[in-house]
Amino acid sequence: MNSFETRIVKTWKPSVFLRIVFIILLLGGSALTSIFEVEEKWLRLTGSFAFMLGMFGALSQSFVKPKYLGDMEIDETRVKIDLANFGKEFLISELQEIGFKYGGYASFWKYTLYGNKNHIYFTTLSGEKYNYEIILQNKQKKEELKSFLNELNTTDTIQIKKFGNSAF
Repeated sequence: MNSFETRIVKTWKPSVFLRIVFIILLLGGSALTSIFEVEEKWLRLTGSFAFMLGMFGALSQSFVKPKYLGDMEIDETRVKIDLANFGKEFLISELQEIGFKYGGYASFWKYTLYGNKNHIYFTTLSGEKYNYEIILQNKQKKEELKSFLNELNTTDTIQIKKFGNSAF
């Protein structure tokens, strides 16, 4: 394998306030419809509506597409970062370590349809640290990155660290 290419993204992270609102809607709606025996029809309908709104808010987070920031290409000699306002190349010989935190690839059964939070980070010999969130679209991309990092680990003196999900 000569290189590995992927997209650099930023996943939307809902605020604590928004999460609390969805939890209150879920709990309040379920209490009105299931726990309390409410006689008023409008109150039951309001509780059902609040419950459905809370469920929609909680489940729709996996359908939010991550924001595209740029591209990353790694080959045997360099790491190339292309962002909208920033482009930089790092030679592999100038890197102290490359780390990868694996969260999973895109799937309906996972956290998000567009790919979980996978982070690739590296440290230069001068001590500068860079951390990027990347997308692995499918299992094939995951296997490509896995074999590429293993190949890079055997050919160079660079240290490869893997964190997160043990499936990688």
